[in-house]
Amino acid sequence: MKRLKGFTLAEVLITLAIIGVVAAISIPSVISNSQQQEFKTGLRKAVSVLNSAITMNMALDGESPYDNANLFGYLTRHMSVLKTTTDLNTLYYTISKHDNGGTWHNAAFYTTDGMRFELRAGNYQTNYLPLHENPNIFVCSSDYREEVETNCGGCGSYGLNSNTDNTTKPPCLVVVDVNGDKKPNPNNVNCKSRECATPQKITSPDSKWTYDMFSIMITDKAAIPYGVVAQKAMYDAQK
Repeated sequence: MKRLKGFTLAEVLITLAIIGVVAAISIPSVISNSQQQEFKTGLRKAVSVLNSAITMNMALDGESPYDNANLFGYLTRHMSVLKTTTDLNTLYYTISKHDNGGTWHNAAFYTTDGMRFELRAGNYQTNYLPLHENPNIFVCSSDYREEVETNCGGCGSYGLNSNTDNTTKPPCLVVVDVNGDKKPNPNNVNCKSRECATPQKITSPDSKWTYDMFSIMITDKAAIPYGVVAQKAMYDAQK
């Protein structure tokens, strides 16, 4: 009777060690790629949600972003909002990359699908939002406080190639964190002071990695991914 030859203990251990090494190398890459796709898909969803809100406002209320100076109230009117804040700095502290280590006092609203949308609390020509690749380019914030004299009085498309309606107001800017307050942004949602604060992780135009925050431009009639990073991520999500 022929005797079957099995594996020795040494062979089994070597095989398991090889499997462990391969898993240690490949699994983080798989998780990272999956997360990257999740962020890009989230941006596509955010743009769709904003455009739906704009369409609803125009259809039901006859009002475009151009007509309403209070973009915060305009967007939340027809969105599924979980909570709002007029100053994110009261929830957590994050260091600004563009503002010499300061912090933002952005207004924000959280939707029921887990996203956070930020608008600058006050309209400034520089250092007004965390994500723009060139912080010195003027884009209106359309402040949530209607009485603030510096707001733009509505979102237009002045200076854009798509400016077909002769609008004279600049577009507005919104920043979306597609997974809300989960990492990588903010890195520490429990931080309430500069001592524990960390800078926002911002994707550079030439980076092959994408983080969870994107800029979205609101014109007089639509929401559009803003900047190289957001446009590339949107394109990848649609492929």
